[in-house]
Amino acid sequence: MKEEKHAVQDIEIRETRRAPWWEMSLIFGTGLALFILYMVYYVPVMGGTPPKTNLLKSRNIVWRERFDEIGRQLDRCEDQLAQLEERDDRIYRSVYGMDEVPQGVRLAGLGGENRYDELLGTGVLDIVRRVDVLEKRVSIQSESFDEVEHLQRTAGDRAAHIPAIPPISTEPGTYHFSSPFGYRSDPFGGYSKMHTGMDLACHPGNPVYATGDGVVAKVEADPQKGYGLNVILDHGFGYQTRYAHLSRIDVVQGQKVNRGDCIGASGNSGRSSGPHLHYEVLYRKDFVNPAHYFDMSLSPEDYFTLVRKPEK
Repeated sequence: MKEEKHAVQDIEIRETRRAPWWEMSLIFGTGLALFILYMVYYVPVMGGTPPKTNLLKSRNIVWRERFDEIGRQLDRCEDQLAQLEERDDRIYRSVYGMDEVPQGVRLAGLGGENRYDELLGTGVLDIVRRVDVLEKRVSIQSESFDEVEHLQRTAGDRAAHIPAIPPISTEPGTYHFSSPFGYRSDPFGGYSKMHTGMDLACHPGNPVYATGDGVVAKVEADPQKGYGLNVILDHGFGYQTRYAHLSRIDVVQGQKVNRGDCIGASGNSGRSSGPHLHYEVLYRKDFVNPAHYFDMSLSPEDYFTLVRKPEK
């Protein structure tokens, strides 16, 4: 009897541990109903979104912020590279008589119509394109610097002919910039006119120095002309300089001069609104900004090691 009683109890325990099928169905059906209610009612009506969608949206915001920051960094890199390219064309290559690198070459895209097919419709397409173009521009700029460096090593005395020092003393208080290169209001007519040089206001009689080795190509001694008393030096390699409104000329046409030789003195001759030196730089017969070719912040001590003071 005891054995039969224990067997019955054991069967009852096993039956109570096994959930009936209808109970399992009820649990499953309740969960399904709650899920359907959540998707049908809460999402469209209450404006909610599934948790996974919210997670993807938050990740998308983070990546978008990263892309925006990369875009800003690319903007800064492009601006800095553009400054290097302009300085390379207008100064370094110009100094050695080299042609500018065409903008079409610098800014040309990369070949291959299918190059970016796998990135179509993604947020990185524009960034990848910009990085590719930037890498090409950097490579071209590096090659240009290599060309300039090679020419600099083999140029011999060419550098001495480039107009590369200020035409008057840099001593503070003896001059001031009165008019830069570029369009300005004409001091006599009031209309806009191209100013082809740079004006350095100073007292009459200030020594004026040759800014590079060369030959005196022209001396004009007619104070009634626009430039007044003026001298043009031919430095070779495509460069010429003009020194105008002088009060005195100390050189003659055909004379060879070296950088730092005194060629005359500043004045107020010709069409002038006040005592000053009008200084021009021409490269291949085109006027260029003289400010690109000298530095007035050079100390007077250093400046007078480059020039020869006229005898009193």
